[in-house]
Amino acid sequence: SSEGEGGGRGTPSSRKVPLQFPGLQRLGLMGVRSVRSDVLESFILAFPNLTHLDLSCTRVSPELLASLASSETLRLEALALSRCTRLTGDSITDLLVHGRCTFGLKQLNLYGDATYPSPLTADHLSTLLTQAPCFTSGALEYLDLSSSPLSALHLSFFPQQPKLRSLGLSYIRNLPIRAISDFLLTRAPSVEVLTLISTSPELAVHISGRVFNASMALHSLLIQPLCMPPSHFCVGLDPEEDLRMSMQGPRTRLRVIELAVPLLNGLGAGAGTWRIVRSKGGRAWYVDVACGWTAEYGTATGAQGAALRRSLPPGHPVRKAMERLADARGNVSSGTGWHSRKMEVLEGHGMLGREDGLYGAVAFAYQG
Repeated sequence: SSEGEGGGRGTPSSRKVPLQFPGLQRLGLMGVRSVRSDVLESFILAFPNLTHLDLSCTRVSPELLASLASSETLRLEALALSRCTRLTGDSITDLLVHGRCTFGLKQLNLYGDATYPSPLTADHLSTLLTQAPCFTSGALEYLDLSSSPLSALHLSFFPQQPKLRSLGLSYIRNLPIRAISDFLLTRAPSVEVLTLISTSPELAVHISGRVFNASMALHSLLIQPLCMPPSHFCVGLDPEEDLRMSMQGPRTRLRVIELAVPLLNGLGAGAGTWRIVRSKGGRAWYVDVACGWTAEYGTATGAQGAALRRSLPPGHPVRKAMERLADARGNVSSGTGWHSRKMEVLEGHGMLGREDGLYGAVAFAYQG
């Protein structure tokens, strides 16, 4: 910079001012591992008005999270911190509990797996569930806590999540399937997509003889109570209660379950309308192909809306499309899949968007 006439200091106009980009709101940096944490911090802080931020698989540091927490301008709606090996449980907890920028979060990805497990402890989870505004508000639509030490006790005091649509609970080996089922039924009935890779002792498949037991547990403890209407023949109910229950539909919206490959292979062709849909890579899901969102017209106003319907007839376009995906056996586009792990920033849909191309491959095709 030039110097002033007095022989030393630069003039105010010549001093370096940090470059900022106030107009940009969505930033995705997933997999940018070569950038140092200090450079990454300076770069991210140059965007003071972000609403969507994906820092998965980067060298993000606890210091950066502290800087985000102190921001007066950030108002994040979607945040991804999956597989960030330098982060600590304390830094994540402090950001979500005290950082005003995370109070309005609708989508939160803290995914970890067997290789890079979550840094959160059981105490961190207890603090988040009881104190973090993004959890207590009940506004979350997407959440991934895979590989965290989540227990049945945590689920018992988990705040109500009426808007939650996609939930990741993979790599939590000791979490009972009954606790998951009860949680969805009583606290998160709107969940449509659930990931359970290597989760729950009832779903573990270490030897071939356990495939049948795991399949039975999946259907009897999860799919049957959550995705089927209550039985009309309920012993012990009075006739009016029996009739009321028989007229009810399924008690949750669950329609897609991601499972470990050995268990999926043991399911074969599936059962009933539940089929296996494989991605272009290593991920696959157990899907109710007769369930989907369809256009509905109100009888009073004639207005068009969307409704989730089960037991779609064989000729319905949605069911036919889902059956084609199942029959394709993985010969599908890179954008085929559920429970994205990469944030879509171009349209602003976060981790509930429909990515394709390279976005879709990283979001849906691969386990990591």
